[in-house]
Amino acid sequence: MLVLAAAGANDVFKSDSGFKITYPTRCKIDHSETTLVKFYVYLAENTPVDAVTVSTDDSFDAYATLDTVTERYADAITSAYKDLKVLSKERTTLSRHAAFRAIYRGSIPVQYDENTVREETLKVNQTWTVKNARVFTLTYKALAKDYNRYLPQARSIMNSFTLE
Repeated sequence: MLVLAAAGANDVFKSDSGFKITYPTRCKIDHSETTLVKFYVYLAENTPVDAVTVSTDDSFDAYATLDTVTERYADAITSAYKDLKVLSKERTTLSRHAAFRAIYRGSIPVQYDENTVREETLKVNQTWTVKNARVFTLTYKALAKDYNRYLPQARSIMNSFTLE
């Protein structure tokens, strides 16, 4: 479901998957409890690229640790895209839970609409954590040239993320 939010300060999205996130009401959002990407907030009106997303992954067992998730995710990221350059990786926290953050840049296919997919140079900031065998991934992605432009807004949205 695509929602064009009315003008105002902020709205809160609460997912059945166990998280909450606050976003500017002027931003368009897309959300679905039936897909891996549960929440998508568009930071720019004219492009689907510059965005903050929240995804969940229930493919791990009850013994999953941040290290096992990080190993699988890091391998998937680096093997999925050509000329990908990892800019930084570090342990951090997400909603008071141990987390891992990777920032990378590379050519990544972007779907602009049902019929248009283009390779774009993106810069991506991805942070994941594990709670009750569910992985929560918070991602800020933008065209490399737009990354710093939308970073303050993305950071504000990402800092509002909480696990319930």
